[in-house]
Amino acid sequence: MPDVLVVGDANVDIIVPFPKFLDRERTRVEYPQPCLQGGGTCANTAAALGKLGLSTLFWGSVGNDQYGRYILDDLARAGIRTDQIIIDPHLNTVAVFAFIDEFGERYLWGWPRERQAFKELDLARLDLDRVRAAAWVHSSGMALAYDSSARYTVITLLRAAREAGVPTSFDVNLRLNNGTVDSDFKQAVLRAIEYSSFVLGSGDDEFRYLGTGGDWRAVAAGFATSTRTVVVRMGADGSMGITPQRTIHAPAFDLDVVDTVGAGDVYNAGFIAAMLRGGSLHDALLAGNGVAGYSVTHPGARHTPDRRELQTFLKRTVKASQ
Repeated sequence: MPDVLVVGDANVDIIVPFPKFLDRERTRVEYPQPCLQGGGTCANTAAALGKLGLSTLFWGSVGNDQYGRYILDDLARAGIRTDQIIIDPHLNTVAVFAFIDEFGERYLWGWPRERQAFKELDLARLDLDRVRAAAWVHSSGMALAYDSSARYTVITLLRAAREAGVPTSFDVNLRLNNGTVDSDFKQAVLRAIEYSSFVLGSGDDEFRYLGTGGDWRAVAAGFATSTRTVVVRMGADGSMGITPQRTIHAPAFDLDVVDTVGAGDVYNAGFIAAMLRGGSLHDALLAGNGVAGYSVTHPGARHTPDRRELQTFLKRTVKASQ
């Protein structure tokens, strides 16, 4: 099978769980151990695809620094081809501090704040023929969040793939500023959606900001066409696939959540892998739920299942939920 091409952001995640009080008087405190892992919305998807056995390329930019070298090693360990990653000594690889509360929810802060590598991607240094020969091309709204070269390059690559008949997917991944979306960012996301065979995103947290009226279901359904399927991730409520003809729902599972870092990113990998292997839309939704569910029971975004582990996990969790 030809390669899956994932293009966009890569960084490292520094997972920092909140301290936990061990008594009501708050005199005894447990400090869970922080850990360093690979991260980035697109790199998370790529690494999970590699774990699932898909031949995967990752295109993006990193700095010539310790975190950039960590990313290269981390993706290589996941079996990802990294020969097209641009190493720029003038840029900084971002470290994202992921603070995890007692409910497993995460609060993110990236550092450093200047010359961030994920914002840049030089189209002239990439091989468009490999886009046209790919089995699938995937990217994320994180790559479009800033008026920089990555925004232009990702949209150009999605367009080239779509025109060549290559399936494309785009994770909306909106970045809000005080409850609003920058108008230029929104327009870039809408252009990426135009060239996408599959659009993935969170319901109330993302799709409702791409339309008017506040009804995210109507907004999401409005993007579905004869050549575009919309996938809505709904956390504990599972996920939903929308086409002009039908809406399909796949339930989530009752799990003990450790943290939700990268859950949406790795969901994408489960969905893509199932579609490429000839699964139905419902199969792909269930696989996405399964990869995300497996991930949230472990710390960070790199604890994802291989193909056999996913099958075992789905058999166990689907049976338990019936």
